[in-house]
Amino acid sequence: MRKLLPAVCAALALGATVPASLAQVPPHTELTVGMTQFPPDMHPYITNTSIKDYIAGAVRRPMVAFSAAGEVICLLCTEVPSLANGRAKVVDRPDGGKGMEVLFTLKPDLFWGDGVPVTAADVAFSFTVSQAFLPSPVVEAVEVVDPRTVRTRLKRVVYDFDRQIYLPLPEHIEGPIFRAAANAMDYGQKSAINRHPELPGLWFGPYRIAEFRPNESVTLTPNPFWKGPAPHFQKLTMRLVENTAALQANLLAGDVDLVAQGNLGITLDQVNALAKTAADKFDIAFVPAVTSYEHLALNTDVKLLADKRVRQAMAMAIDRKTIIAKLFEGRLQIADSFMHPSLANWDKSVKTWPYDPKAARAKLAEAGFKPGPDGILLSPTGERFSIDFVTTAGNRIRELVQQVLQTEFKAVGIELVVKNTPPRVFFGETVRKRDFKGMVMFQSDPPMDWVPVPYFHSTYIPRAENNWSGINYSGLANPTLDAALDAAQGELDPVKRKALWKTILDITADEQAEIDLYFATSAVLTPKWLTGVRNPERFGVVTLWVEDWQPH
Repeated sequence: MRKLLPAVCAALALGATVPASLAQVPPHTELTVGMTQFPPDMHPYITNTSIKDYIAGAVRRPMVAFSAAGEVICLLCTEVPSLANGRAKVVDRPDGGKGMEVLFTLKPDLFWGDGVPVTAADVAFSFTVSQAFLPSPVVEAVEVVDPRTVRTRLKRVVYDFDRQIYLPLPEHIEGPIFRAAANAMDYGQKSAINRHPELPGLWFGPYRIAEFRPNESVTLTPNPFWKGPAPHFQKLTMRLVENTAALQANLLAGDVDLVAQGNLGITLDQVNALAKTAADKFDIAFVPAVTSYEHLALNTDVKLLADKRVRQAMAMAIDRKTIIAKLFEGRLQIADSFMHPSLANWDKSVKTWPYDPKAARAKLAEAGFKPGPDGILLSPTGERFSIDFVTTAGNRIRELVQQVLQTEFKAVGIELVVKNTPPRVFFGETVRKRDFKGMVMFQSDPPMDWVPVPYFHSTYIPRAENNWSGINYSGLANPTLDAALDAAQGELDPVKRKALWKTILDITADEQAEIDLYFATSAVLTPKWLTGVRNPERFGVVTLWVEDWQPH
């Protein structure tokens, strides 16, 4: 470098332009992320959205997460509980049944953004708050053992006892508000997390929220009390651009540096195009998913959709193979179930519903539907088979999929009426309160090792009495399925649990309350100057590892 400086000085003295290779490039101290969705709130127990998880990953952390190999790893704790290390044990309950006790110890160097230590009391308080919204069918109590250790008491034996724990909530801020609230909804409206998200003491990740502009942007700045690896950017802005075409234009213009992954950012077909036209500007990695899947949730309370034969016929009306080939250049994999066939609990004998419009029409006829004068089917009671079809407005690829599905469903006599809503309404009201008269389309991102109790168990149907906290959006209520879900969750032996999984897969395949479309492929697109956004050794929301993001 010393040998180059005289040449640079000489060029400057002569008024010449310094070659770009010799000019000093300003350091990147700020990063702007574009996203097509915005969270309706930032409270962990009020709504369930992927965009909230994306933002929250940078400002708060769960107790545990997954490695890419599917192993549970500690983020906040000192050691993952197990039967072998004695942090988990099966105990006798007063009612004669079996329960569990599980110990979690927080790392010693965790602090809220106002300098107050994160303690066991914050974890116990979080459990109390969660119970006000949707009481846990598994966790009975979270008790403070010492300032850094909590004991989780479980009502029954469950295989995922090492994940039955709550992320900390700042009791020193939220506690007085919660105790003074009339009820859960009153607390939700008054919570500082929702009303004053800029308070430093609400967050304990590498970043904290410095500015929150609803339906516009969230600005993050480093948490001065974070003791882990320091984040590399002094300002991280997450900005809403609801239209995917506009977001792509912002990216190419440099108005945003990065886009959120999956359906939170630009669509896969847009990434495919950029891979061909802008490979000099971006590094692009296509990462197949084994848990994230796009699907339709059918409202089983709608009379037209109440008969499972109708839902089975609708599944057979969809040509997934052609959709993937034409819209995604074949980069996706057909989802015949919500479970990826590479996972250990999959069973290839599970019933699938491949594209077969002739069989679909026959199944609808079997259910009593007959063609009307305009070709749209009439139900046994004479109701025209026309239902609403809702997804996130502004997502170009979903809107294209909708057009294809409209054509395919019309071919078997079903009319789909598109009534899309902005993501904030879709996730904040439409699915959360099951306020749709037909079906919705969105992506689910469950944990790697899971029993889908929240997705299919009848206790998780969103209702006013559980403050709309469930995520069984189809409203499926099948007692045999409930029993199988409960049994699988309570089985510690993985071989026996797989047999119970077969029952779960068979029933959900038969019910078709969810019609699965395809497994996602996450396109990680980063500017050439940025590294660390994707760590192949880790699994889950990329912002859980935001401190790895750095310019180079």
